[in-house]
Amino acid sequence: MWERRGHMKKCDLCGSESGGREACRNQVFGDVLAREYSDPAGYGTVHLLTVDCYALQHSEDHSPRSNALHLIRLCWILFCSGDPDIGQKDKGPIPYIMERYYRDFPFRKPPPPGKRGDITVMDLYIVRDPEEHRALTYKWAKAVWDTYGEHHKWVRDQLGKAGINFNA
Repeated sequence: MWERRGHMKKCDLCGSESGGREACRNQVFGDVLAREYSDPAGYGTVHLLTVDCYALQHSEDHSPRSNALHLIRLCWILFCSGDPDIGQKDKGPIPYIMERYYRDFPFRKPPPPGKRGDITVMDLYIVRDPEEHRALTYKWAKAVWDTYGEHHKWVRDQLGKAGINFNA
């Protein structure tokens, strides 16, 4: 298991002390995903939040439209009681939005590296209890959402096109 040490190399995108960007993705994120897939009823109940948060904190590793999709889904899960489960039965407005609008999504510029929330995948990595994992993942999601504040109106507008109305 990785340990937090002040001298460990940081990920240049999320700022976690994970051994660097490659270790953050391959070791830390990979192990968190493996834990979620191996225990879908425990750790996997927040899987889509984990994916969205990691992608938004590491947006340079994904396609330009990726931020838009992850922000929309993150908002839907956080503020519209969307389903973040690994076996998601209710995909909500996401298929509708993807089918009709994804090709026209503009690039949603991320906050500067290291300024994308105080919680990172490394914090999830060291958690060894499903309940704590779920609670921390929701805190992580809210922290990441807050850092993308300049895009909140655009996200709400996209959800509105799909018939979702809320106050987030």
